[in-house]
Amino acid sequence: MRPVYRLWQFWQALTARPPAEAPIELKSGLRELYCAMPRADRAHALRTLRALSAALPGPLPQELAVAALLHDVGKSGQCIFLWHRVLYVVLGRFAPGWLDRAAGGLAALRDHAELGARRVAAAGGGVGSVELIRHHHVRPAQLPWPEADRARLAALQAADEAS
Repeated sequence: MRPVYRLWQFWQALTARPPAEAPIELKSGLRELYCAMPRADRAHALRTLRALSAALPGPLPQELAVAALLHDVGKSGQCIFLWHRVLYVVLGRFAPGWLDRAAGGLAALRDHAELGARRVAAAGGGVGSVELIRHHHVRPAQLPWPEADRARLAALQAADEAS
């Protein structure tokens, strides 16, 4: 399943044609972050938002919608090329210790959650969105959060993984 998924993901990156504007109302600083994301990352963000909306009942809380759209904003402007993304996935699977010593584009991929959280906070994002972005690669059970917050993080992670 994973190789097929990765091929699908690669194809999505090559053919992405997302709209330039965010599909939800965002503060101007957050909207600027979203619009500056590469088109493949914006397309992934939209798929994540749609998957999250489909998975949860009722209207999506704003903090969760913002996190879905901006969870990968830390990758923007970091000179990350497609080969970095492919190598990151391969190393993460077969030699994860190497990623701890990574530099350049690989380090940017490794650290994108923290960088993205800082950018969203600086642009006026709410604490809930910032923390979801900061921890979107952390197992929810490892966090000392209330169960409802861990459930929101797990839902974001599932949507991200499906997108």
